[in-house]
Amino acid sequence: MSTTTTRIRRHGAALFAIGAVAALAAGCSGGPAPASSAADQDGAGTAAQAPDAPAEAPADAPADVHAVADSGDQNDQGDQNDQSDGSDEASPASSPVELPSGWAGTLSTETLTTTGAVSYLAMQHFNTGPAVTTRSAEQMENGEFLAGSDPQCEGDAVLDGEVASCTFTAADGATVYALVHMVPTGFGNTALLYEVTDQSMPDYTVAPGAQLGLQAIEGDIAGVTDEDLAGAAMSAVMMGDRNDGDVPPELAITCEVTDGGEHGLCEVTGTPDGGGDGIWYATAQNGYDGDRAAYLFTRLPQG
Repeated sequence: MSTTTTRIRRHGAALFAIGAVAALAAGCSGGPAPASSAADQDGAGTAAQAPDAPAEAPADAPADVHAVADSGDQNDQGDQNDQSDGSDEASPASSPVELPSGWAGTLSTETLTTTGAVSYLAMQHFNTGPAVTTRSAEQMENGEFLAGSDPQCEGDAVLDGEVASCTFTAADGATVYALVHMVPTGFGNTALLYEVTDQSMPDYTVAPGAQLGLQAIEGDIAGVTDEDLAGAAMSAVMMGDRNDGDVPPELAITCEVTDGGEHGLCEVTGTPDGGGDGIWYATAQNGYDGDRAAYLFTRLPQG
């Protein structure tokens, strides 16, 4: 059976300068008070901005259509809807994918929830300079995400090790709680992953040793398309490499939404030195301010 590929037109596609919107949504009740600077002394970026709205798939597209986020220009309408030459072109979810047993019950498979009004994930990347594998309480209090919100942190966030706990003041004056993990991303870099609620200290775990990426989207999870997921995957994966800049012309991302938008699978190829290539499993989460949808992407083991 042949499939139809819908290509997203991205003329001069570029990643967002996500660090420049780290203070995000000033006045939102769910997040910390805006920081005075978009980037802290480490040059890190916070993943929170939703991607550009991708082009819509044709109304008559077949049910097995999947999206390819392709940074190359397409010169005509015919290029946007390439029919295969008769050979099967499998989408990433066309066959069952077995998740590692260690992912069960982690944020890679479960959505952070709370009985309160606020629950969301945020990610602060370290993708420039020497490798970062640990962050002290003081460094987190003065870092990009928490600075200016009267934070109080305990413990260190250590890669594949200890987690830290923080409280801070949201823009509406409420006390908010954050559990902070140091996690690997693609390209050999790392990030701080914050799980935040307004009720008590959250206690979700992360998939051990798995590379992660986070990106917000526009709209509701129930309405997410393959194209939407591909756009989110592009930013989530590439943020592991850098905060902004042109997307590599050879980058291609094929995604399929599953479980009514709660999950999805994306195959990524063409990243610099292959640092983000592979299959990434997406789980729906709440984004930075608690009111926008997001996906946490987890890279499946290679080989």
